[in-house]
Amino acid sequence: MSNAELARAALRAARAAANPFTLHVSMSNKHVHAQIVRAVDGHVVASASTVERAVREREPPIRVTSDKVAARRVGEVIAERAKKVEVPEVRWARPYGARFHGKFASLLTALQSGGVGLA
Repeated sequence: MSNAELARAALRAARAAANPFTLHVSMSNKHVHAQIVRAVDGHVVASASTVERAVREREPPIRVTSDKVAARRVGEVIAERAKKVEVPEVRWARPYGARFHGKFASLLTALQSGGVGLA
């Protein structure tokens, strides 16, 4: 490995040690998906999606699986699941060119109000 590759690997390891969990959010035209991944080994420790029946049929049931209400529901469910596996806070990255509004903001706000910190 070159010195630049070693430096990048050391920086990645330092980031993973500082905050070991990362939030990955994916939104399609039909569904909202979220995963919390352990940075050290890439293991998914919690996930939620509007594809799941448990998310869709929770009271009150949602009809549209791709709007802000559905994103908020995914945020609430993943916050509960993250607290069960003792995830105190997650690191997240705003997608390039995207603004902090709409479905993304609804999901993160629900996650934060569910007791999971954002870094």
